[in-house]
Amino acid sequence: MPAETSGPSPAYLALARLGRTDARLALSAADCSALEGPAAAWLARGVGEEYLIRALTAGLPDAIGSPVGFVRRRLRDKIPPGVAAVPAPEAPGTPPPRPMVECVECGAPGRVEALPDGLCRSCRTPAQDAVTEAVPAAATEAATGPPPGRGDVMAHVGTLRELLRLP
Repeated sequence: MPAETSGPSPAYLALARLGRTDARLALSAADCSALEGPAAAWLARGVGEEYLIRALTAGLPDAIGSPVGFVRRRLRDKIPPGVAAVPAPEAPGTPPPRPMVECVECGAPGRVEALPDGLCRSCRTPAQDAVTEAVPAAATEAATGPPPGRGDVMAHVGTLRELLRLP
């Protein structure tokens, strides 16, 4: 006694629906069985039946001489890439990872905020520390002051243009 099957596969059903979606792609039961393997490969790559049907029916020519040949070719040529496993989202409240960098002089590792200008404390000179600490204050003063006038910007652009002309 032959074993009973649970019915047609999702790939077979998607291929059978092609003719109802677009009459130019009407397939027989034998055609659906013959193309079931390649269609199942699409579904194994993580695409759904609706995506498969849209991909096979998009941009059809006006006339199709052999629907089974046309669908076979599209199943082979347009197969999507395998979808990589999506990493599990991190638990709520988990702090984001903080990048580590290295000192450009000695290669000592440290956090970004611990290495201003890419230098660790032992590689910086006291003068560099003073400049680094003064920069935020200067930036704050510049941000609170009045914006530069149009004439100042035009004069600066003129100076830059003259510098570009020099050999």
